Amino acid sequence: MEELIEEHRTGRKTVKALLAAKERYKIGEKKAVLDIIRHLKTLIEFYPKHIEKEDRHFFLPCMEYFSNKEKKEMLEESFQFDRRMIHEHYEKVLDELSK
Repeated sequence: MEELIEEHRTGRKTVKALLAAKERYKIGEKKAVLDIIRHLKTLIEFYPKHIEKEDRHFFLPCMEYFSNKEKKEMLEESFQFDRRMIHEHYEKVLDELSK
């Protein structure tokens, strides 16, 4: 668990650096593209391994501690969350388009 938490910190730090490099590039710092490429390469290497670790070596083994009923309830909550998130996203898109 501690390893995953640290990896989340690393991922957030890298994404933050990527966004900062993008902003530097947008204001004309052409050499920022090198940082953008470097951070993207880092993320390309990092996330597949991290997701594999979460899915196969953490979340799946944790499922053994839950009953079938609890698993079903968690799955339904997850579906509801996804539906709300997608709905909220497209509401924002429509609001922006209507402006």
